[in-house]
Amino acid sequence: MRKRIAALLGTALAIFAFASFAQETPPQPPPATPLKIKPINPQPGQSKMPVKQGEGQPAELKPVQGSEKPPKLVINKTEFDAGAISKGSPVQAEFILENKGEGTLQIQRVQPACGCTVASFDHEIAPGKSGKISATVNTQAYQGPIVKTIQVFTNDQAMQNFQLTIKADVKAILSVQPSENQQCGLVFEGQPVEKEFTIHSEDNTPFKITQVQTEDTKLRYDVTSDKDGLTAHFKVTVPANYPVGPITGRFVLSTTHPKAPTLNLNVFGTIREPLTVYPKEVVFPGLSKDYIMQNPEDPALNKLVTVAFETGPELKVNKVESSVPFLAVTSEATTPDQRYSIKIHLDPKKVKEGEFDGKVTIATNKKVIVIPVSGRIF
Repeated sequence: MRKRIAALLGTALAIFAFASFAQETPPQPPPATPLKIKPINPQPGQSKMPVKQGEGQPAELKPVQGSEKPPKLVINKTEFDAGAISKGSPVQAEFILENKGEGTLQIQRVQPACGCTVASFDHEIAPGKSGKISATVNTQAYQGPIVKTIQVFTNDQAMQNFQLTIKADVKAILSVQPSENQQCGLVFEGQPVEKEFTIHSEDNTPFKITQVQTEDTKLRYDVTSDKDGLTAHFKVTVPANYPVGPITGRFVLSTTHPKAPTLNLNVFGTIREPLTVYPKEVVFPGLSKDYIMQNPEDPALNKLVTVAFETGPELKVNKVESSVPFLAVTSEATTPDQRYSIKIHLDPKKVKEGEFDGKVTIATNKKVIVIPVSGRIF
């Protein structure tokens, strides 16, 4: 009996110990069975991409770098010659581009060299297709042979940058002799100047000048026409009382010629006073008093001012004087009644140390001239 009770007690203790151990140690999952991955055959044109173990879908296929198919640009011509064309008529040029490659041809930039040229173009050209570059040249400002260029930039490695050329011979419908732009050059005040333009119809169409526009109302002009109506004369006069300064005579003529409704004529020049003075200012940069005393005739102590009347012997210098006590001034006629030399001299006996600032006044029969003078004695 005692042996049976002891056996039962031992069995109970064993069951209790096993239960405690089971609570402290979690159950372990059975070992995973490896998945068998079936390789995926790539489609034509795709690269083989590895599939990671455990993924249910293949990785996204990406094109291999450098596999893009290149374009190939073929152009029928790079130069367009319009031949003879009437002035003011636009030159229309067209260049055909073919893409004989396998990739898309991109026209990245088209850049005319001149503001007179405007271009349009197809930005992309598919393989096997054609595109074009169109350009328009404004000829209003030109006469005679002209050459205009356009730079083209593409994604074709063989033709990344190339040039197109447009040529024409611009013929004036209304020709102007001696020129549409005439120079008066240097004109002295009080001298009238005349410039004449001869306008001729080159296609023998009679015409008349119906209107003249100009912003410079000080200029005078006259219009006459020959009896046959094929030639007109436009005369511009710069009057004697035109003010000193630039002449900028710009004229716009309206005509009845059907191919040349307007014509631009220009007169340029400069009006200057006939009384000239040089230099207009005198400076003694810096001299020691001892040096002045020892070298009274040194050029550094003597400055010359030339006064001249450019249009004739009409000048008289009546008086010269200085506001600086130690500056002596004298005048001498180098060309009688037309050109004088004014000498400004530092007087060694009167100079004083320090900076000085004054003026020399030259009184003439034309006007009073004032020359600023300055310097330093140390």
